[in-house]
Amino acid sequence: MTTATLTSPANQDRSQARDIILAAYRQVFGNRYMMELDVQPSIEALFNNGDLTVQGLVTALAQSETYRRLYLESNSPYRFVELNFKHLLGRPPRNQAEISEHVRRLADEGFEAEIASYTYSDEYLNNFGIDTVPYSRTATSVVGESTVAYQRTQALNTGFAGFDADQASALQTSLASNSNPTVAGARKVVGGGNMFTILWTSRIQLGAVRRSSQRSVVSYGSLSRTIQSIQSQGGSILSIANA
Repeated sequence: MTTATLTSPANQDRSQARDIILAAYRQVFGNRYMMELDVQPSIEALFNNGDLTVQGLVTALAQSETYRRLYLESNSPYRFVELNFKHLLGRPPRNQAEISEHVRRLADEGFEAEIASYTYSDEYLNNFGIDTVPYSRTATSVVGESTVAYQRTQALNTGFAGFDADQASALQTSLASNSNPTVAGARKVVGGGNMFTILWTSRIQLGAVRRSSQRSVVSYGSLSRTIQSIQSQGGSILSIANA
């Protein structure tokens, strides 16, 4: 993704403004082809008039009804959050805790608050400021990021001609097990083995503070579905290992 910056608050360079708008659409909407009804002329006008910074443009596009329809309403909350990290922070989520935090925020505070938690975060400002279109930061190695961040970026990558479509999470098993993701069609999970032991806690408490500890042994084919089932019941994954 090519980045660009505003030259002045008034943003009177219309040719540059158009380049920034197109780059913002590509990044925020995951390279998806936008139909006429999907574009946001009122948001574009605010940017062209200097009423929105690039940060404001990105936020407004991601808080639009088009983004809600394409990514929130057509995906699970887990997949929605996964794509928000990609589109708005230019990286995959680092761990299960990050996913859980944003899923809870989405449920408790709503769609717009979930979007703003990325675009008005310290991480966003430190990396993109207010004048730069977000871009993939972990497509190459980045200081402070783990090697697995690069591999997870590749798992989320649809390629130059691809786009982020409605599909299952690409990182759910990787994040829950803290392992490398499946990349480029490879089906082997790091660590070998066909059976996995999931240790998790249920939302049902035993006594005042201790939650009920559970153990599930499943095949690789059932792993993602079991993780989804545990999380839908309010459970928390402790670890996943070869059985």
